[in-house]
Amino acid sequence: MLTVAVGVIKNQHGEVLISKRADNVHQGGVWEFPGGKVESGENSITALKRELREELDIAVLSSRPLLKIRHDYGDVSVCLEVRIVNEYQGKARGMEGQPIQWVAISDLKKYSFPEANVAIINALNLPQYYPIVDDSIGGEEAMLNHLNALMAKGCTMVQLRAKSLDKKAYKRLVGRATTVCQQNKVRLFVNASIKDAIEMGAHAVHLSAKELRGLKKTPALLKGIAFAASCHNVEELSLAEELGAFFAVLSPVCKTQSHPEISPLGWECFERLLESSALPVFALGGVGPKDIQIAQSRGAYGVAGIRGFLKKA
Repeated sequence: MLTVAVGVIKNQHGEVLISKRADNVHQGGVWEFPGGKVESGENSITALKRELREELDIAVLSSRPLLKIRHDYGDVSVCLEVRIVNEYQGKARGMEGQPIQWVAISDLKKYSFPEANVAIINALNLPQYYPIVDDSIGGEEAMLNHLNALMAKGCTMVQLRAKSLDKKAYKRLVGRATTVCQQNKVRLFVNASIKDAIEMGAHAVHLSAKELRGLKKTPALLKGIAFAASCHNVEELSLAEELGAFFAVLSPVCKTQSHPEISPLGWECFERLLESSALPVFALGGVGPKDIQIAQSRGAYGVAGIRGFLKKA
């Protein structure tokens, strides 16, 4: 398998840099995120610094992991180790004569990319916060009030979980939440089984680890609905990836009020588990918006939580 270091470089306008591959190379004539092969004796960090200096004449000062992508093109298998370039020096230019362009993330879909790059675009369109509106904060009205407060703060993706409600009451709540989320262009993940989510007319579902394991026997149920998954170990992360999860949530990172008896993973273990995952993964358990920097430095895409989002972000 060919290991490739890939850089997602952002400018002050939030645009990302893409470059066009030469016509005479593998996957030629399409656009890509810049980078190149990790040579013997290099890791992805040093390889990315070398490649971006050679290709774009910029010096990478700092970067953080985004995700790993494994893809089989038939004639070659690749593992893309993708990093967000936080800071660099120099003005990017195509040192090998390749066209380069700064593009808004929302416009990336207008360009043709290699198949392996599609997962990068999907990840870039994910928000870094994934709050959970849970019935532990109160009844239906309290949950909807919290949902509205989250949207007012700019949250664009939310999970709705209410294990204390029966199916009829939860369906009613989902209907009300869906209406306000659609009005505010917020993506709503309902915490339910695939079957129940489809019956409710949901467009996205968040599966428990138990539902995820059961889904392996009936993957056809997934057709037409996006799903995320709760994971607690490397096996569940691998299964979520295998079944095509949009992203995963890994927990518990730290001690929580709701499950004080459960030993947390800790940041070191969390980071280790992510090394083998090719999914965007949110940290969950005793974390909130205040923990975004440490979470991302440990390989998380973002943070998820309940109580951490009840406080001012």
